[in-house]
Amino acid sequence: MFKDKLKNYIILQNLASGLATPFVSFTAAVIGVPSVGIGVVSSASSFFNGIVQPFLRRVRNIVLMLKVSTALLAVLWILMAFAISLGPIPYVVLYVLIASVGGANSFAWSMLMERLSRGARGRVLAEYAFFGSVGSLGATLVTGFVVRDNYELMRFAFMTAGVLLLINVVSIMGLGNVDDTSEDGGSAGVLTLLRSNRRLLRFLLINSLFTVVWSFAWPLFPLAQVYLLGMNFEELAIVNVIAGVSTLAMQRFVGALVDRNRKLFLLLGRLLLVTFPLSYALAGSVYVIYAVNVVSGFTNSVSNIAYISYVYDNSDDKRTAVSIYNAMYGAAALMGSLASGFLVMILSGYFGIERTVRMLLLGDAVARALVAVLYMGTD
Repeated sequence: MFKDKLKNYIILQNLASGLATPFVSFTAAVIGVPSVGIGVVSSASSFFNGIVQPFLRRVRNIVLMLKVSTALLAVLWILMAFAISLGPIPYVVLYVLIASVGGANSFAWSMLMERLSRGARGRVLAEYAFFGSVGSLGATLVTGFVVRDNYELMRFAFMTAGVLLLINVVSIMGLGNVDDTSEDGGSAGVLTLLRSNRRLLRFLLINSLFTVVWSFAWPLFPLAQVYLLGMNFEELAIVNVIAGVSTLAMQRFVGALVDRNRKLFLLLGRLLLVTFPLSYALAGSVYVIYAVNVVSGFTNSVSNIAYISYVYDNSDDKRTAVSIYNAMYGAAALMGSLASGFLVMILSGYFGIERTVRMLLLGDAVARALVAVLYMGTD
């Protein structure tokens, strides 16, 4: 019963997310949020998500945390429906709040998944990621086809996402807390853990460095979609659905392979991310982007499984380790995205927005390839 409720929860949670989240950065570009603001929005779910988690590692009732954070997300997404008309600053601030609460939500979910996946990390994590993907694909497609070129209609997608999250709160109200006696609940200090676990520290540093160059392209993608390819919400939805279907098809298969040779997949999962900035920089039409996003099935599947699985299996105090992993990831993501936003703001005055975005995407592709090789140093 507990597992069935969690499967229903992740389906509905991702259904709500699929209606709104894929379009947040694109909407920011359309309504005129400056490039630095787009950098904040693009990295918000990573930075603010991760930065709150070290403060939550001593919370023992993770199911209560899941319930409260879901309820707060519901309210915030409903408010987001009105932020579109209020201008760039309210839009960015409200999404930062959503990302912060989302940090508590994802931390609670990660801790539940750690318990459920013991003994078969790749298979179990892939199974729940599969159910999550099912919930989001149709929702993303519906939003794209309804909104098309009229961004004002995004308010209804945000509103519907909030209502679905309220329903999800009701669905898990009877869910009791899991047994938390198998570990120390995050009693170790952050510095103590890192000093005593050099293997984990090395992995976290490599992962954070890659995240800087990875996130550098995040604000560039919506700018490329608007200024280089002239895409609309429908085309963006198709891109996301292609990536989602590909992920759905590969998730369980990749999950089983990760259990056999995780080091190889840590490398490949990052190295193949080079294809995305290259495609946006060089593509002459949106159809190239459609084709390239088939690769997302592999990279998303590895990202959903291999990296967090490495943290689970190379730490005794999993609460502290997961919170550090997410905090470092989030800080690196904000660093990369803000650097990109500032460079766009500066260079576009000299080269124009189109040439600037293209140059930065090509530079980021090279950086991704170089840094990805460092994952060979993990063990």
